[in-house]
Amino acid sequence: MSTDAFVTNAAISDMYEIEAGKIAQQKGKAQGVKDFGKMMVADHTALSSAMKPLIAAAGKTAPPGLDERRKGMIDNLNAAAPADFDKVYLDQQDAAHKEALTLMQGYAQRGDDAGLRDAASKAVPKIQAHLDHVQQLKAGGDVAH
Repeated sequence: MSTDAFVTNAAISDMYEIEAGKIAQQKGKAQGVKDFGKMMVADHTALSSAMKPLIAAAGKTAPPGLDERRKGMIDNLNAAAPADFDKVYLDQQDAAHKEALTLMQGYAQRGDDAGLRDAASKAVPKIQAHLDHVQQLKAGGDVAH
């Protein structure tokens, strides 16, 4: 994967997680969903902040906003009926974290910018922990159905 593609995908992933996490804090039914949304805002804001100087050092620029697919995902969260929100959010989070994990692992192994490769490598355990947490929430029944 090129550094340009990595930067674009990593930045959009963080922007989506922050936006979705804010919505989850407002619309989530289960406390576990609200808490996870809060953690996503904090963790992905920190990840985004850590990446900014590395992106600049690599001579790259992060995109200014979400791509159409992520905008659609945010629209789906905003449109979800209150009774369905937790399931919609957790299903999105499951898929989004699997995608982010693949992105970070791939760049950590084969990326061509050393600084970004190191950052991707450091992000992998955090993203894996997020994925594990989402799957526990989905399996544990701490979701309004």
